[in-house]
Amino acid sequence: MLQDWAANKGNLRSCLVLAFFRIARRCHHLPPAIRWLGWPCLAAYTLIVEWVLGIELSYKASIGPGLKLYHGVGLVVHEASVLGKNCTLRQCTTIGNRKGADDVPVIGDDVEIGCNAVVIGTITIGSGAKIGAGSVVIADVAPGVSVAGNPARPVGRAR
Repeated sequence: MLQDWAANKGNLRSCLVLAFFRIARRCHHLPPAIRWLGWPCLAAYTLIVEWVLGIELSYKASIGPGLKLYHGVGLVVHEASVLGKNCTLRQCTTIGNRKGADDVPVIGDDVEIGCNAVVIGTITIGSGAKIGAGSVVIADVAPGVSVAGNPARPVGRAR
């Protein structure tokens, strides 16, 4: 949680959303015999973060520390998605499935995703990659490569 706060320094809203996300995730992973104790937290998370703030960041998603959220409104992250550490997500980004329920991306460490980007399907986004604003990513992205467009194509090496 402290790594999320450090990554979002000065952005109180993102710090609160991510703190609430980490707490809800822990409640979800309680042993089955006492999981019911966490239901109020999970319900509050869903109501406040998803319904009121418009940020669908599922507490079931596997997200590494240091996630940066810039203007999270309209953000959708599928519950089976995997994000590495120190990733950056901007507004109106969708990370989700293409066909089946678990047909979702695996995103490496230090990946930056621009606003209005769509990353869908069973694909891998390599560590250090950058995805341009408005891109539609439906194929693997090599580590350290910048992609843009619809469909996304390499436009150079990430800096």
